[in-house]
Amino acid sequence: MKAILITLDEQKIIEIENELEALQEAVDGYIETVTLIPDKVEMIVNEEGLIKGMEQNFVASVIAGTCIVGNALIVGVDGENFCDVPDEWIRCCK
Repeated sequence: MKAILITLDEQKIIEIENELEALQEAVDGYIETVTLIPDKVEMIVNEEGLIKGMEQNFVASVIAGTCIVGNALIVGVDGENFCDVPDEWIRCCK
């Protein structure tokens, strides 16, 4: 699926498998979500990032409106499933 990966250094559009293991690898640990637009867009982050002392991700924090640490993924939502990030978000990332 298409997602936006936000690291501490860059933002880029990526293709990622919609599998738990791939999502965990992208954020370096267990995942949790932050709702950006209800029923449309979510940010996937490391559930234990603060406990692990990961560095703050300033871009992701501004987008989420809360402190985000480590890598973050922005994905679309279809019901209870993740899907491609909406096209308008991809256009903003280019």
